[in-house]
Amino acid sequence: MLLMALDGGKSRTTCILFREDGELISMASAGPSGLMLSFDQAVREVRSAIFACLAKASTSIEEVDVLVLGLADLDTRRDWELAHRLVELLRLPPRLRVVVEHDAVTAYYAVTHGQPGVAVIAGTGSIALAVNERGERARAGGWGWLFDDEGSAFWIAREALAAASRAVDGRGEETRLVDAIMRALGIKDFIEVIDAVYKGPWGEPGRMASLAAVVDEVAEEGDEVARRILIQAGAELAELARVAAAKLGMEDSPMLVGGFGGVFKSRLVTESFEREVKLKLPHAIVRPPVTGRLALLGPAIIALREAGLSGDELEATISRLSSALRRGTAQRRRADGG
Repeated sequence: MLLMALDGGKSRTTCILFREDGELISMASAGPSGLMLSFDQAVREVRSAIFACLAKASTSIEEVDVLVLGLADLDTRRDWELAHRLVELLRLPPRLRVVVEHDAVTAYYAVTHGQPGVAVIAGTGSIALAVNERGERARAGGWGWLFDDEGSAFWIAREALAAASRAVDGRGEETRLVDAIMRALGIKDFIEVIDAVYKGPWGEPGRMASLAAVVDEVAEEGDEVARRILIQAGAELAELARVAAAKLGMEDSPMLVGGFGGVFKSRLVTESFEREVKLKLPHAIVRPPVTGRLALLGPAIIALREAGLSGDELEATISRLSSALRRGTAQRRRADGG
C-alpha cells in the first residue's frame, strides 16, 4: 500500500511517499501554502509538492491509496471551504482516500501518536491543541500574527525589532540585535529598517519570522536582551499548553506535552518551555520537540491509521519512518556542508 503525507505551512510545503511498513520512498518540497496566503499559491504549491514527490519515485497518483494533507490556517468555515476547493482543483483519482486536517491536529499526532496530550506549535505563528482520552479537542492561540501568536517566530522577530529600535533611540538597553538585524536586512543605517519592513519584503510575516534565527544566534552569544525574548517565548508557549489543557479539565491528569515547529530548534526556547510546562502541568510528560522533517510524522501517522495500523504495529512503523526521516535530514545537512 502506498501512502502520502503532506505538511503545508506558511514557510514551505513538504510531501513524502511511503509504504505502510514505514519505508520512505521519496520526498519533495515546494513553497508556502498557508491559506492566509494567496489561494492560487496554496493550490500551486500543494500540487507541486505532491507531483514532484511522485516524479522522484517514478510513479503516479493512481498508485497511491491514502493522501493526508495537513494545512495551516484551517480555522473558519470559509477556510474549510477553500481547503475542499483546493482538493477539487488537484483533480485526484476518485479511488484515492483523501484526508484534510488542520496542521495543529497533525502536530498533535506527531507529538503524542494519538495519546491524550497537548501539542504546542511554534513556527511562523503559534497555537496549542489538546486532546483528551475521549477524543475531545480544545485549542488556544492561533489568532494570527497581527494581534496574537505569542512565542512564535514572528513574535520573536517583532520583539527583537522593538528592542533594537528602543536601543537605537536610547529608550532601552544596548543590544547586539541592532547590528545583527542590520546585517540580516542588508541595511547600513538602522533607520532603513522602516523601508525594509513597511515598504519592502521584510514586512511579509514569513520573511520577518526568519529573523527569529538571528535572535537565537545573538542570544547564544550572550546578549541578555535576546536571551530574555527567547525565554519569554518559551513561557508564552507553555501557557498556551496550560490553557488548552485546562479547557478539557486535563491540568491534573497524566498526559504527553511537546513542542512542534522551527522555534523549538532554539535551546533557550525549548528549555524555558519545558521548565514552565513542568510547573504549570505537573503530571505531564514532556516529549522532545518535533522539528524539521519530523513534522511529516503527523500526517503520516494519520495515513497509517487510515490504512488500518494500530497498537504495537503502528508504533513500530512510526519508529522506522522516523529513522528514515532523520537519515534524510542528516544526509541533506552533509550535502549542504553542515
